[in-house]
Amino acid sequence: MILSSSKFRWLLRIGFALALIGTLYFGIRVAMGAFYWSDPAHQDQAIEGWMPLGYVGRSWNVPREVMVEIAGIPPEGRPRRSLEMIARDENIPLPVLLERIRAGIARWREQPHD
Repeated sequence: MILSSSKFRWLLRIGFALALIGTLYFGIRVAMGAFYWSDPAHQDQAIEGWMPLGYVGRSWNVPREVMVEIAGIPPEGRPRRSLEMIARDENIPLPVLLERIRAGIARWREQPHD
């Protein structure tokens, strides 16, 4: 089946519009993330139970795999759990987990990194 010239143009327009919408969506997400994390109020935030490990890592500029190691959880575990959920799942008190994370971040920051 061969498309007529007008149908082909409409398909191209729809494809272009979808590509433009996708580009705008992801571009806005990247820009908002950059603005959020460049704000000094979001850097080195006090660590709280509602925060996921990735959030703490971004705030404290520590790689995610290091955060997983510091928390002492298996890397293949469920992603995006809050620290409260991690403490509950690992059967440790939240204050113990928070202190472990604070101490681990301090140790990691003392080491030289490239």
